[in-house]
Amino acid sequence: MRAIVLLNKRGLTLVEVMIALVVLLLVSLALMQTALLSIDSNMKNALRDEAVRIAAMRMEEARTLEFTQTADRLVDDTGSLAGADCPPDFPATGVLVARDVRSVSGFDFCTNMDVWGIDADTRRVIITVGWKWKDEPYTHAISTVMRKTT
Repeated sequence: MRAIVLLNKRGLTLVEVMIALVVLLLVSLALMQTALLSIDSNMKNALRDEAVRIAAMRMEEARTLEFTQTADRLVDDTGSLAGADCPPDFPATGVLVARDVRSVSGFDFCTNMDVWGIDADTRRVIITVGWKWKDEPYTHAISTVMRKTT
């Protein structure tokens, strides 16, 4: 039996090797596409997490503003976002926040604080954060109700 195996010198043909390489190439391309989608999804999640942190930071800033007897300092954002790469339907006023996210340095997030008077002592504060990733717009918004303390 051993002598028969040693005498068989057929091996693989060039066609069989090329078919194996094509199959290996197709599997590799599929795995590379999966890896690219995974990297893009991770970046979207990292940007969303940073937007949540920015919204929380802006909300804490709003909570430090106090109502006064003569005037309310808790008001809408008045800064201009002209020239910023904000989502299309984002308000024109607000604050531009630049953050380093993974390998992207100075990534711009557009933020807007909108204050609605419910009554003389109560305000609803809405913080909206907007950004664009690969020309696709994203937004995240949080809101709270604040009352004047006496």
